Amino acid sequence: MSDLKDRLSERDLQILHDLEDFRLLTTRHIQRLHFTTGHRTSSAATRACTRVLARLTELGLVAHLTRRIGGVRQGSAATTWQLAATGERLLRALRGSGTRRRYTEPATEFIAHTLEVAELAVRLREAERDRALEVPEIQAERRAWTRFIGTHGAPVWLRPDLRAVTAGIDFEQHWFIELDRRTERGAFLERKLTTYGAYYNSGQYQAAHDLFPTVLWVVPDLRRSEELARIASSLGLPHEVFRYCLPDAFIDLVTAETNGAQTVPLPGILHPDPPTTA
Repeated sequence: MSDLKDRLSERDLQILHDLEDFRLLTTRHIQRLHFTTGHRTSSAATRACTRVLARLTELGLVAHLTRRIGGVRQGSAATTWQLAATGERLLRALRGSGTRRRYTEPATEFIAHTLEVAELAVRLREAERDRALEVPEIQAERRAWTRFIGTHGAPVWLRPDLRAVTAGIDFEQHWFIELDRRTERGAFLERKLTTYGAYYNSGQYQAAHDLFPTVLWVVPDLRRSEELARIASSLGLPHEVFRYCLPDAFIDLVTAETNGAQTVPLPGILHPDPPTTA
């Protein structure tokens, strides 16, 4: 493995780490993360990215999925990548630890959801590069999950899609981020929100950080945010724990709240009406 590592640049290793963290990334995601300077056009950057991915494929470090998400017209930019077995072993060897993960062709719904979560993470990285905010922490999938002791003394897992910390000049904001595609039914949403309520009431996060994260739901429409708000209203939590926005407003909301604006009157940031009681 040491000989293989010597053949890799720092950028190569960063690509492998991102594929490990976010599970799946498109060519365009990788280009936006790692090929942003030194290229005259976006197309040139994508071609350079494709050449690097081809080399990493030849080394057995990455592999592309056979399924495409988003249609064939997007060409190579729509190719979806994951770590290959050799890449996974290399990263475990560099850390000296880690749990072995099997990489297989995932289901279509999993691919779509994972890529949309990755898109949010890429936007955070881009906002940091544009100096809109700092992102000292961002974790996806299992790295974002946390275990706590529930009300009956049994361990409970909280599984956000992303966990992030953003920082402005005077303010640091913690986030649990959920990407909702309207594929889950109400019972699942109720369990998910109830778990957030139990985690809040456990005080575990507050004891470590003196605050509780904003739980940001990125939803497809106002109707979905209203459905979530109805469930959230029954938990007895402070109303500011939950926020809702459309995907296009994600960075606007994160940037505004990181810079201390608690109420953000911008398009795409949703403020569902509180449920009425009879």
